[in-house]
Amino acid sequence: MAEGCKKVVASGARTLVLMREERCFGIENAEVADETVNLGTWKETIITSESLVNDIGTLTSNALNPERAVKRRVQGVSNPGGDLNIELANNGYGYMITQAVGKIVGTGIVGDPYTIIPVDANGVNSDDTAGYKQDSALYNDTEINYDVTASDASDSAGFEKGYYTVDPQGLEPGMDIMISRDGGTIKDEDGNSTTNPIWFLYTGSKVNSWTVTIAPDAITVGTFTLLSREETYFEMATPTYTSRPEINDPFSGFNAAVEVDGVSSCILNLNFTLTNNLSESQLCLGDKRRNSSPEGQRQITGTFEVEFQDLTYYAKYVNGTSVTIVVDFDLLGDNTETMRIIFPKIEYEGTTPNAAGQDAINVPIPFTALWDDSPADSILTKGATLTTPNGFDIAIEIVTAGTLV
Repeated sequence: MAEGCKKVVASGARTLVLMREERCFGIENAEVADETVNLGTWKETIITSESLVNDIGTLTSNALNPERAVKRRVQGVSNPGGDLNIELANNGYGYMITQAVGKIVGTGIVGDPYTIIPVDANGVNSDDTAGYKQDSALYNDTEINYDVTASDASDSAGFEKGYYTVDPQGLEPGMDIMISRDGGTIKDEDGNSTTNPIWFLYTGSKVNSWTVTIAPDAITVGTFTLLSREETYFEMATPTYTSRPEINDPFSGFNAAVEVDGVSSCILNLNFTLTNNLSESQLCLGDKRRNSSPEGQRQITGTFEVEFQDLTYYAKYVNGTSVTIVVDFDLLGDNTETMRIIFPKIEYEGTTPNAAGQDAINVPIPFTALWDDSPADSILTKGATLTTPNGFDIAIEIVTAGTLV
């Protein structure tokens, strides 16, 4: 018997990931196939790999029977979520970082400095959300009105009519993540060839943790770990989206410089993880999906490594002295394409330096970032128009002539 042609296999190299902000957690404001944007805009998120899945639990009956067999089983709750792994750049992840941290402060307009911070700041309204910033329009009501009228600056954002009140100390309501996993090569559930890509949509997605790893001779990488409310899949033409052209290279360790208490320091490597401790088990009777994903206490921990040259770091560890750490990425060396990560108050952990062998003695220093009620007035240098914030434990300042996405 003649052997037939081998089937075409989907390739991860052709994956496309899109995201957009939700007005309300887990609620889509329009049919996904509708290319008229009804909330924010679809924005490309360039990844190196992803692991978003719909993990469906099972409930197995323990009923006894003469055959000693398991005869009944039902599906349990859905637990969608997973990782988006990226190479960190300043012109592509501003809104994803906002979903992890909190709010955008400043203009948020391409070419102008903007700051991502956990809370609103003095003189900045609590409705300065990512959804507004991407439309380059500020609405200063306590409640956000998405009813676009002729009196508004533009209806290009296409926001639906509706309201929600922004929590000045909370995260964004959520986002939609839509992934085409080379859908053009996959057959539908009936075995028929598809004419459009197959999409997997994850609604009610929130960032449970954000991790960044900075090494001297490597591209700086990061991971957004998401919890989602629901996964659906369908065949659909690719919607209109804001693409992120490869204007800028990703940051590497060569672009990074670190200051400790304002002093340039030789840091061999640095990593940190911000965890929002989202609740995973907010389930209502009659529904297999999460009803909400409220955030718990934000925790920021990390580690950096230094050469053992003197007792500066060890003395601060022993005495419990807090310091400020600022990581500056400057892609072109002229302050035009930058990202600054600020920890205004950290305290060291760790152990005594020791000689493990004949090599140089390098000291890993774990740290925890703490809230600083009164950071220095000059600590936010990129957003020159900002007033002193009402305290924070992390801030990210970005300047780019590219697209924020």
